[in-house]
Amino acid sequence: MPRTRPRDAHGRARVTERMFSIIWPRPMPPALSNISLIRATDDDISFLSALADHPEVEPFLAVGSGDEDVLRGLVSDGGTDRGPRGLFVIRSPEGELVGGLALSVVNHRSRICELSRLMIRPEKRRTGIASAAARLACRTVLVDHSFHRIQLEVYGDNLGAQALFAHVGFVREGTRRRAYWRRERWLDGVQFGMLAEEFVLNPR
Repeated sequence: MPRTRPRDAHGRARVTERMFSIIWPRPMPPALSNISLIRATDDDISFLSALADHPEVEPFLAVGSGDEDVLRGLVSDGGTDRGPRGLFVIRSPEGELVGGLALSVVNHRSRICELSRLMIRPEKRRTGIASAAARLACRTVLVDHSFHRIQLEVYGDNLGAQALFAHVGFVREGTRRRAYWRRERWLDGVQFGMLAEEFVLNPR
């Protein structure tokens, strides 16, 4: 009898770090072994909007990331069958909402997906949750949907995010110099990417 994917209390399919360890063999700390990435619903919009607008989170996201109408559009977009796209919440082993992220398909023909809006509640930072969620996103894109590439961009002064994505296995691919006017100054955009074969062959 075929296995069925684990589901949360609302019946929504979830990807867990335990499932992910089949591809990424390095064991996760016990506290992170059941971090879940779950497709967001309209009920999650308020939480994600408030988190994106939090003063410790908002400066490091694209302008308008907390706009509720935009977030609802991402939720609706996730209902299609055209690849790994949509808005996701990050849930702790205790069932607590601790963050969120978004995936969007930027090129169907070349199977390229973009990761954005990765955000964690400030009090939950530096616990490994962000890296666990990023790895789950990579698995969703590169394994579950057989995409060729996942990519992202962060502000040049967000050194924490740059270190996090490098640790997960992304390759720094380039810099768009002074690309964004943010926080009353010009900021670089630092670009990262990971290919499907790098995800499988280079566990971190």
